[in-house]
Amino acid sequence: MAITSKEINLLQLDGELGNQGLCADFNDPENKVIKAANNSTVSEKELEDAIKEHIARPSEEQILKLNREQGLAKLKELGFTEDEIKALLL
Repeated sequence: MAITSKEINLLQLDGELGNQGLCADFNDPENKVIKAANNSTVSEKELEDAIKEHIARPSEEQILKLNREQGLAKLKELGFTEDEIKALLL
């Protein structure tokens, strides 16, 4: 088990460890708990080392959300009203 406050992309971290299976509790952003799954061969040291080296990349879902938010902000900046934006999105 490892506890960290780092930004973690759990799917990415699991891949970095060879897709062994990880479990996590991210309810406390300052004390994220990450554990290897029951059948995993990942040691606690390997998990801790991987977390130290881990640089979380945003998921595709996060990228799409950010692009959407930026696009909506740009439309508002250009003077489009909420109704016009809604009509564009239909």
